[in-house]
Amino acid sequence: AGTQWIGAVVRGQDSGLDGYVGIYFWDNGSPEVMLFLRDNGGWEQLGAYGTSPLPGGSQLELTAIGDTISLALNGTQVIGISDGTLTGGAPGIMANGTAQAAGWAGGNASFTITHESTDSSGIAYYNILSANDGHGPQTLRVLQPTDPAPGVAHNFLIVLPVEAGLGDTYGDGLETMQSLNAQNQYNLTIVEPTFYIPPWYANNPNDPNLQYETFLTQELAPWMKKNLSTTGNEQVWLIGFSKSGVGGQDLILKHPNVFTLAASWDFPADISSYNEYSDSAASYGTEANFQANYQLTPSFVKNYAAPFTTANRIWIGGYGLYPTDVSDYDALLTSEAVRHTLGPSQDLAHTWDSGWVPAALASLATDSRNLSSGS
Repeated sequence: AGTQWIGAVVRGQDSGLDGYVGIYFWDNGSPEVMLFLRDNGGWEQLGAYGTSPLPGGSQLELTAIGDTISLALNGTQVIGISDGTLTGGAPGIMANGTAQAAGWAGGNASFTITHESTDSSGIAYYNILSANDGHGPQTLRVLQPTDPAPGVAHNFLIVLPVEAGLGDTYGDGLETMQSLNAQNQYNLTIVEPTFYIPPWYANNPNDPNLQYETFLTQELAPWMKKNLSTTGNEQVWLIGFSKSGVGGQDLILKHPNVFTLAASWDFPADISSYNEYSDSAASYGTEANFQANYQLTPSFVKNYAAPFTTANRIWIGGYGLYPTDVSDYDALLTSEAVRHTLGPSQDLAHTWDSGWVPAALASLATDSRNLSSGS
């Protein structure tokens, strides 16, 4: 009644004067779920969600991972924000008036992915809470096969976006795969994560919440295998273009035991400085990090070439914005005896849906079968 409220607290400290507080507020019959930062006894509202009166047994869950703060109602996130004001502290309960909670539990949070909804086309939406893929909650979309081609082994395909969030200026990678019926033709569970900034798939040494290489290799790929496998023997394929083409090559060369195959189209393989492009510095952080860990130089490729000299695991293609870069990279792989396929040179738009994806998928499928047969 009246102004009663009950809330979950994380990073609580200083006898309750500091913490993040997610509350159910009765508000005189106009109830809301609200998120606050309590800082030195003051209150700053970070978000609100209008709701009908909540029945007994309703659950609030407040989670802080890195600078990502998420408030969920009965398992579904209703408020998600980025705030790095507080670290440390402990979980707890805070209440106003005679509001009561039936019970509560708290502990240390870690990387989580939670199913939120599935749309009418069969694409499932998940909520990602990760300190490595941070500055707020992120989205994972998953498209699973419903009528897979007979005799085709089940594998994973990670679509590597080129834009932040669910941006589609350059097309929609997952929807392109769905339009080709790739999930059934090749028996693929297709996943596409989102990122706070346009991703070059690097770990930024200046920002602990932008560790995209770590997120993909140590969090997303293991989660897929644990939660979405059907055989336990799935390969993990990568596909991308432009910056995600560069990122795909970095990822497979550095992590051949995590990723099986990679297809990269029309990508700036000759990038020579961490800030050469308008958005590359935000991912690489420093020139030293870029040169030591991500630049596709002869020494870099030579260092990681060995697992790729006995089997074809890489497809590259081009002729959009970066024909010279792709041909240079083809020559570099050849010089280091890295087996790969150079796709047809096609003057196509620099987008997901311009027509290059079918050739890339067909080559990945052929390479996958050859790997499985040992040929």
